[in-house]
Amino acid sequence: MKFTSIAVKDFKELIRDRRGLFFILLFPIFFMMIFGFAFGGMGQNTTPINIAIVNNDQGTINSTGGNISYSNNLITELQDTNYESSDVKLFNITTTTDKNAKDLLKQRTVDAEVIIPDGFSNSVQGLINNTVLSSTGQTSVINTASTNITSTVIITGDPGFMGFGVAQGVLAGVFGKYQQNVVTNITNQIAGTPGAEPTKFIDTKVESIPGTSTFTQFDYLAPGMIVFAILLLATTIAAILTREVESGTLERLKMSKMSSFDLLFGGLIPWSLIAGAQVVILLIVAIILGLHWQGSFNSIILAIFIGIIGGIASIALAMIIASFAKNDRQAANLGTLIVVPTSFLTGAFFQLPQEFVTVLGHTFQIYDILPWTHTLNALRSVLVFGSGLNEVAYQIEISAVLAVILFLIGVLLFSKTRLKAES
Repeated sequence: MKFTSIAVKDFKELIRDRRGLFFILLFPIFFMMIFGFAFGGMGQNTTPINIAIVNNDQGTINSTGGNISYSNNLITELQDTNYESSDVKLFNITTTTDKNAKDLLKQRTVDAEVIIPDGFSNSVQGLINNTVLSSTGQTSVINTASTNITSTVIITGDPGFMGFGVAQGVLAGVFGKYQQNVVTNITNQIAGTPGAEPTKFIDTKVESIPGTSTFTQFDYLAPGMIVFAILLLATTIAAILTREVESGTLERLKMSKMSSFDLLFGGLIPWSLIAGAQVVILLIVAIILGLHWQGSFNSIILAIFIGIIGGIASIALAMIIASFAKNDRQAANLGTLIVVPTSFLTGAFFQLPQEFVTVLGHTFQIYDILPWTHTLNALRSVLVFGSGLNEVAYQIEISAVLAVILFLIGVLLFSKTRLKAES
């Protein structure tokens, strides 16, 4: 039968193309590993909740006349709290300023910000005094002792972020338990007294990052989709470069005494403009679909510039891919194998578990070696939170430096492996 001949032919071609077969089989494995790392914890059932704490409390004078900071005591309690029946810490805590905490929230480096107000220690001391008075039957002075010392701990975050929903619920429960533990400890220290239901001295209030009260998960995903589209350019460009090598087009251009750098840098310009156009087109579509855009015309110009930097990095990645692919089919397969996991690693679709290192006073994640991570952070800040150039300058600079390094590596590899002959 004729179809058996076709089947045998295609099967032989598939087996001969070992590199292509390898990509086909390996890609699902990488995909599964990414999702396992993100949602499965790579064997860990629980991961710490990342919170930034802003401590405005100045401490208070306790009953013995000494100075004590109950806010520091609370932070220590949070740091020492583990998941139930586990050695895994419940919270990963960063103590910082309010401005830096807001920046961490926007980048989703932390799930929530906790603001401990000035006077918190006074409130806890009032709770202790109130408990002592009620437990010893001195009810006539309770109202005087508890006047105007209630403190409200503010929990701030992005309501469109699932991590914030989890964090605020856990934190509210922990703060309530902290107050109850204070009461329990005091009543236990007063022998022979039953204790009483305490006045509420510590309250919690949940707030949104300014401008995010109506945000949805789509507001977080839209910039990620833009970066994913920019990354996909690498697959297309790699296939085109490989095809031009096979057809001899690049070799003929080389014969005109054109250097490898001129040849590849010239190709960079139109494709980087395509990346900028993608930013505009996808932003318009996202706004139509409900993106809560916070910017202005200037933010569009800034976003295009950021997108072009990301596009340059994608073009560089395409050169590296084309350096190892024998034909356009292999380039497409290898490109997909690299681009899709990379988009997940940058945080385009969801936040991966965070691993931090500190260099020169700046905190980095292991994913920060990818230029598209900084492209994404800058785009998200500009389009979703309305940030200006000064606020995203650091992200743009790092993205540009990494893109240039990647481009130089791409030029070197491509010229050595695919454009060996210099005219």
